[in-house]
Amino acid sequence: MGYIDRENHMRLLYDRPTCYTNRNSSEPFLTDINLIIGKYKNVVDNQNAEFTSTWLLEKDVWIQGEEKTLPEERDTLTRGRVVNVNPGASRLGREQRFIHPYIVLAEHKETFIGVPITNMAFDKKSKMHYLRHAYEVELVLNDPTTPKPFKQFRCVKASVADIRNIGGLDKRRILKDKLYFDKKTVPDEYLTSISEKIKTTIAL
Repeated sequence: MGYIDRENHMRLLYDRPTCYTNRNSSEPFLTDINLIIGKYKNVVDNQNAEFTSTWLLEKDVWIQGEEKTLPEERDTLTRGRVVNVNPGASRLGREQRFIHPYIVLAEHKETFIGVPITNMAFDKKSKMHYLRHAYEVELVLNDPTTPKPFKQFRCVKASVADIRNIGGLDKRRILKDKLYFDKKTVPDEYLTSISEKIKTTIAL
């Protein structure tokens, strides 16, 4: 298994006067690029087809960002709105990845702060749903007998808002799908529960 020469690249980062010269002429740099390309190819070859498009979208956006060709996205997002977001196919540890619905908590120009909605854990033995950790907020299921306000988003299966993965994201990670154009928002109860959980578990 090959490893990237991290020390060499850290020197390039801090050696500004010769950084670009080294970048163009350094053989180890080119070798590491080929190594990364090879590893990404292995990821795609071994990836479940269900998630391949997500991985490709992430890399396509990344390349456009590097080439400065990615258009700005400044659409206004109201607090509580739900949008499908592609936070990326790669992750470290328990970071959220793949496409998930996100609840918008705030926005600023081309970025927004959101919290992902994910499935609630299920115990096969007890046949009961449960919270995985203290940073999850249970979202009340949609009651089919209760009239639902126009364009209100309600979960149809046991779900949670995972504030452990709350974060700032670029609006260009939002999928322009049906949910985006429907402009649905969550009930006030969802936002209240999320705010209370943030206060009790994160705020000092």
